[in-house]
Amino acid sequence: MLKISGLDAYYGDSKIIDNLTLDVPKGKIVALIGRNGVGKSTTLKSVMGLTKTPRGSVKLDGTEMLKLKPYERAKLGIGYVPQGRDIFPQMTVEENLHLGLTIKGKKAKVPDNVISLFPVISKFALRKGGDLSGGQQQQLAIARALASEPKLLILDEPTEGIQPSVIEDIGYAIKKINEWTGISILIVEQYLDFVLDVADEYYVMDKGQVVMHGDVAYANKEEIQTRMTI
Repeated sequence: MLKISGLDAYYGDSKIIDNLTLDVPKGKIVALIGRNGVGKSTTLKSVMGLTKTPRGSVKLDGTEMLKLKPYERAKLGIGYVPQGRDIFPQMTVEENLHLGLTIKGKKAKVPDNVISLFPVISKFALRKGGDLSGGQQQQLAIARALASEPKLLILDEPTEGIQPSVIEDIGYAIKKINEWTGISILIVEQYLDFVLDVADEYYVMDKGQVVMHGDVAYANKEEIQTRMTI
């Protein structure tokens, strides 16, 4: 599915990602975790073509994307929810969702399974995005990314600034959409309990490199926490 190998990424002259290798197998949920500032979000932006990546490879289903523009990568089947959600606050929930359908054409509609997982869609369809709570905005952002039925969903800090009950709802929705559709999911997250609940595999990142990788089913929480705080 998604294969990153030997990747370097820069902001200006500063090297943020150094020789990174990471795989998201087809149908799996993979989490990238670590402290603030270690390069997690930069990794996601590099997948989307939003950073300078002079060396390495980023492939989706065998197609090299390193020289493709961000919109070309999205058309290959990537749904991306950035940190901070980036919904359009002056547009309604319905209008925000329609933007997620533009890749599929005018006659496309939001899949029924997405509507069932995110009640905010039908309950607040005509409400402006900026009037929603933080948790509702996050649900809208994820639903918008799923509207085009991508092969790969990328989520940057989906639990940030969200109350525990909504975090549970988001975790449930992520697991269910993966179960129902087989979509691959890459999550950047700092909330370890959330990762251990929803993910199949995890990568721990530090100083732009992967320092630990494993199967969540065999994860040692204390060992992971130690690697995240070194």
